[in-house]
Amino acid sequence: MRRIAFVAALALVAGPAFAQSDYTHLDLEACEVIATYEEAGGVDLKCPGYGGFPVYVSEGDARMDVDYGAPSGAFETFFAFNSVGETIEWFYDENGVYAAALRFFIDVDGRSAEALVVSKVGLPGDPGCVVGVVDASVEQANGMARGIAALSPLFDCTSDQVVIASGARELVAGFGGANR
Repeated sequence: MRRIAFVAALALVAGPAFAQSDYTHLDLEACEVIATYEEAGGVDLKCPGYGGFPVYVSEGDARMDVDYGAPSGAFETFFAFNSVGETIEWFYDENGVYAAALRFFIDVDGRSAEALVVSKVGLPGDPGCVVGVVDASVEQANGMARGIAALSPLFDCTSDQVVIASGARELVAGFGGANR
């Protein structure tokens, strides 16, 4: 874990040239319903995003998965019940949009936590994935999430393991990423 924390810290200093971020609001009520799953009470949504990149939200069994740019087909979420926040931070540089971060609220058996989930933005035919998860209660959580976002252009969604940042509590560490 120390190596991952070091790499994330290094990315803060040596991240993509001219990296910037902007914020958008995620309003699930304003999203287009793509599919519903009556038996599980689930739904797939397509929501407005940023710079032409839509946001895809899937909900099932009181858990949520979010993809950016293109749906990945993988349901990457926490094992515990969860919901998503309303603010997405989009990261971009001179080459375009490369990552997005969203707060998840985790709640099960009277225990709760919040996590910042950083995802690589995908394209049709080349979907993104979750790159890393940061416990929102740790010191410098936003900086750690930005460091993970800076690494996302190098992240291989087909083989790299989702990074669970150092200091994550049990509910946050209980993340089921596609390559986890």
